[in-house]
Amino acid sequence: MDEGNTAQIIGIPDDVCRRSGCAAAWVGPTRVGVYAYKHVNVHSEDNVSNFAPCKTKVHFLTPEVILFTPVLRSLVNESNGVFLSLQKIQFSDSGDCKTELLKHSKRYRSILRACVENLQDLREKSLPEERSLYENFLTIFYQIECIWHLTEILHVDVIPGDVVLSRLLEWVRFHFPSRELRAIKILSEKSTKADLENSNYWEVVMGCALHGKLDVVRDLLALHSKRDHPAFITAENILRTMTIYNIYGGYSVGEFSIRWKNWQMDLSSNIENKVFSVEPNLEALMKLVVGSELWEFSEYTDAWYELLAAKLFYSVPCCKQQELARYANDIAVKWQASTHLDNVILALMEGDLHQVIGGIQYMNDNGWFAAHLTDLLFRCGRLKILDKNQKNVTSQLHESLILEYGSLLMGHYSLWQCGVSYLEHCPLQGLSRLEILLQSIPLGNETKINKIIELARDHKMHSVVTSICKSQGMKCIRRERYGNALAWALKAQDGPFATYIADKFLKHYAEHGEIQCQDVLENLGSCMLVSDRLTFLGKYCEFHQTYSIGEFKEATGLLISLLASNLTPKYFWSTLLTDAIPLLEAEDVIFSSDDSFELLRCVEVYADDQKFHNKIEIFRLAVARNLSRALNLEGCLAD
Repeated sequence: MDEGNTAQIIGIPDDVCRRSGCAAAWVGPTRVGVYAYKHVNVHSEDNVSNFAPCKTKVHFLTPEVILFTPVLRSLVNESNGVFLSLQKIQFSDSGDCKTELLKHSKRYRSILRACVENLQDLREKSLPEERSLYENFLTIFYQIECIWHLTEILHVDVIPGDVVLSRLLEWVRFHFPSRELRAIKILSEKSTKADLENSNYWEVVMGCALHGKLDVVRDLLALHSKRDHPAFITAENILRTMTIYNIYGGYSVGEFSIRWKNWQMDLSSNIENKVFSVEPNLEALMKLVVGSELWEFSEYTDAWYELLAAKLFYSVPCCKQQELARYANDIAVKWQASTHLDNVILALMEGDLHQVIGGIQYMNDNGWFAAHLTDLLFRCGRLKILDKNQKNVTSQLHESLILEYGSLLMGHYSLWQCGVSYLEHCPLQGLSRLEILLQSIPLGNETKINKIIELARDHKMHSVVTSICKSQGMKCIRRERYGNALAWALKAQDGPFATYIADKFLKHYAEHGEIQCQDVLENLGSCMLVSDRLTFLGKYCEFHQTYSIGEFKEATGLLISLLASNLTPKYFWSTLLTDAIPLLEAEDVIFSSDDSFELLRCVEVYADDQKFHNKIEIFRLAVARNLSRALNLEGCLAD
């Protein structure tokens, strides 16, 4: 395996698992449940289990996710904003598009730099037991920043004339600033000879020379006690007049090469004539500058790519990006570079982005780097990944990395909304993955639940809305909060669930003669249409409301419409017919003759209801009296 990614063995203290074997299942995007399991198939002997009865356990395993550490939370949130901004850029070959892409790359790098600096501060202030954690984080994100910066130089930014030297030197200086900082300290203090000897003066000079900081080298030489010697004066003059290639310098590559070779020949002549032999270190410096015996100066470097930058600066200043791989390979092989960081950087210089993406997935950063860098390169049009059949799989690779990163964030209680924004930009599988993961999020408070429901509605995930609302509704029912349960059913527009809850209200009234949550039911409005049973309940509540305020004629009309609607559940007929008795015995004739016949029809159909058995005769007598009065009244009105 790659460096720093050794396999970890986790022991599960469970005797049943040890004896029977075990199986595992995902419980959310970042959690695995492990449980005892013995595989049985059609060929297994049909014997009594050796494990029953026993106490079985489910063991939950969660991988370490460093991005969930509070100190890295700002990295996740800020990079999410850059990612979303990047998705709005329409790809084209125009200069404006490339400028925007470079701007976004630099925004990512500034976020990384802020993260690294914050980790450095925390490391200095932390207790010894916490320091190793921050040092580990620092190693990870320093390497990520280093790789991202080089990727930006080679594959995002437009290098005029494809000459890479100036940007490569900039990269090396940025990531290895120690010798330049020491040089600044020496220069600011104007050290004496004794101080120079104690400050590893020549090591600093060589280090700055390897980074191409010739102005600093000249300033350091001016502090030397032999600075007035002809050898030092000649060296200073040579360094000052060195020809350095600049795309905007007014020289063509051919003209520059002639000038540079003449300068190099002049320096070689001085070295051969022992002009600098008065000071061995000065002579060594001039040999470095002339580009010979470069490998002897590797002791002054911390990485092979420092030596590569010096090689190009003093030997191949007009090296183009296409030629970089050859020089990088030569030095990396001689250096015996083998760390994970070395391999990724070498792949970058070779232009093998497939290998780069494969390598950065092992950076122990939980996929942050692979997702964001791949997305940037994809937007830049620099990716072209082929499988073994030479089929272009760039889009699939791009989406899979974003999909995995977004799924990871969905497992966190407060970062799940960031995760959603990544899945929304995965056109092939994003929404189907989101639909599954939304149902696995711990729901928490009602504000969070409403956010999830709103999100599901926006993406037309009706099954998610129904599932969550039903889950919340059932919780309310178990607590006998039927009004809240009904509100959840209406939020989901879940007809069957609304019917189930309406039945709860009706059965409670049938048994206890009391309407629960009457204020809620009286204000259902058009929401009652979500189910027939809820419509019946709403109309029945309206009947009670009109009856209670003395609007008997309107109440009677509602009662007759309920009886004729065929919406009445079987268990509620006795209640509905019982409600008609006081209206039949009212002083004024409220039921018409047709209403009376409808009541008689209903009582004949539902006469076998045991709850209504002792009221049948009273009901029939009341209907007969009302029919007689209604016929007389209707006859008089007809005359």
